[in-house]
Amino acid sequence: MRVAAFALIVAGLAWGLAALGVDLTRITPERVRAFVLSFGMWAPAIYLATYGQPLVPLPASVMTITGGLAFGPLWGTLAALAGATTRACGQFGIARLLGRDAVAKLLRGRAASLNARLGRNSFKTVLLIRLIPNFPFDVQNYWVGCTQVRFIPFAFATVLGLIPWSIAFVYLGYSLTDPAQGWKLVLALLAIAGLLLATGAWRDNTRRTE
Repeated sequence: MRVAAFALIVAGLAWGLAALGVDLTRITPERVRAFVLSFGMWAPAIYLATYGQPLVPLPASVMTITGGLAFGPLWGTLAALAGATTRACGQFGIARLLGRDAVAKLLRGRAASLNARLGRNSFKTVLLIRLIPNFPFDVQNYWVGCTQVRFIPFAFATVLGLIPWSIAFVYLGYSLTDPAQGWKLVLALLAIAGLLLATGAWRDNTRRTE
């Protein structure tokens, strides 16, 4: 199921880029890295501003991989984590200002009780959402912003939950900068597979204990 969903996302992204006239055959790790670094000393700031802005939809995994391509494992992880957290908080704020009150008025019965429960368990709720693959990143942020989840737990759980995925995807991007050392790519893929297995097991255990 997850593989099929991932394939659909990739296919949709590829179709959208092709519809915009983007030649996918010309998008290589080397070209992406060269483009980001072409901004010189401003490259980290431009990357952070692009990733962190809350309005234009962007695939978080691609942006995180780009961080690894451009800045390497350490600085790439820090840049990607900062960009993703900034983006998440901005989208949460937009949803909170524009949508929460309207959504609250529509909720009745069990839906209203669930919303209140989310608010009481804000940190755990967001941590589960971040660690366990589900909806696209932007959808997560806007949806949570329309619930009773509080901002401070949202921000802390976002940072904590994004760390393992950021490290894995940044390293995946970094591994693409040196095709001759294929073991780096294998290590990155194993890390991602391990995270999928670990978070899936945690999800199943959480369901059994509730």
